[in-house]
Amino acid sequence: MTLLFVLGLCSVMGCSKQLKPDGFPPLHPVSIRVTQDGKPLDGATVSLWHNDETQQKWGIFAETDSDGKAVFVTHGTFYGAPEGEYHVVVTKLEDVVVKRTADDAIIDSYTLVEEQYVDRTTTPLRIRVQKKGKNYEEFNVGQPVRIFLEQNHI
Repeated sequence: MTLLFVLGLCSVMGCSKQLKPDGFPPLHPVSIRVTQDGKPLDGATVSLWHNDETQQKWGIFAETDSDGKAVFVTHGTFYGAPEGEYHVVVTKLEDVVVKRTADDAIIDSYTLVEEQYVDRTTTPLRIRVQKKGKNYEEFNVGQPVRIFLEQNHI
């Protein structure tokens, strides 16, 4: 009777692991801390881009918390990242409603991180993910900025 209860509970609560896609690599825990002007950068999106673009098969992303810490997830679901050398890209955007009407709104978009850190081809930030090791780095993304990107009508 207890076994039937546990099996029933697992089917309701989702005890099974989500299946990984075919060819999915082994993952290793990876975390970072991002600061800006020495202060934690909260709410930034951080992505890892493999140095060898042919190895970049799965998206690897994280979001920084109030302490600037971020824990990476691959393919939107699985904690960690595949082994390898990565460029680290940090973005934080701000959208400001400039004008609102009954039919639409005009929104100005700004980047809050220096431009060199928001592009995988220009970022100086790097991390090496290993099977064994700490897989943790701390990065500073310079001074606070507010650079206009574009204006959108929505």
